[in-house]
Amino acid sequence: MNSNVRDKLTLIAKKKSEEGRYLPGGIDEVELSVFLNLCKAELGCEPPQDYLEFLKIHNGLTVEGVFVYSTKRLPIVGSTATTLAFVEMNVISRDVEELRGFLVFGDSDQDEYVLDLSTGMYQVRDKQAFDNVYEDFKCFDDLLLFMLDMALRRIG
Repeated sequence: MNSNVRDKLTLIAKKKSEEGRYLPGGIDEVELSVFLNLCKAELGCEPPQDYLEFLKIHNGLTVEGVFVYSTKRLPIVGSTATTLAFVEMNVISRDVEELRGFLVFGDSDQDEYVLDLSTGMYQVRDKQAFDNVYEDFKCFDDLLLFMLDMALRRIG
């Protein structure tokens, strides 16, 4: 994971703690192993290494309507809601024909954050008109930076 991602995660964690809210901690090797086995069984593949590195720092992210999926549903501090789980959301997504060739890592009010399995490109796509691609990235960290920047803009 690159230092820009770490710096932005630290800044978000600081801003959230000032509000009395906290980001979830990272997963350990046991949870990682369980998660990878679930991904293989349910999705037929493993998520990219950059995403797994993110999960070791924070098991998902829920900040001002920007969601990065976690390994399982977790309670959101200060709310009755739970985080969105990566495998569960991808299984649901595969019910939609145009989403079958993608891994979905998160979403926001208008965007889906995905990996196009046919091209290997990480993308920001329109939730309503999925064929509309707003941004292309070569790695998950760059997609994550996009999501973190959006969260930081919304935090203010």
